[in-house]
Amino acid sequence: QYLQQWPLVVSGSEGYRTAEVTLGGVDTRELSSTTMQSKRVPGLYFIGEVLDVTGWLGGYNFQWAWASGHAAGVAV
Repeated sequence: QYLQQWPLVVSGSEGYRTAEVTLGGVDTRELSSTTMQSKRVPGLYFIGEVLDVTGWLGGYNFQWAWASGHAAGVAV
């Protein structure tokens, strides 16, 4: 019970230098949404965190990496 009600108070941030997730990456409008293939360069695929996709912490970025990787892998 103590662990479930353990109060944590944020006291600061180490800033951008140690951030786990930042914004930016390859624009998803430049890719096929089903294969992750570049619309400009056939045969070029982008997956995971190299894309401009932002997810909450807690596994969402892992799930995006696996799902986009699977889509590209099936397409190849």
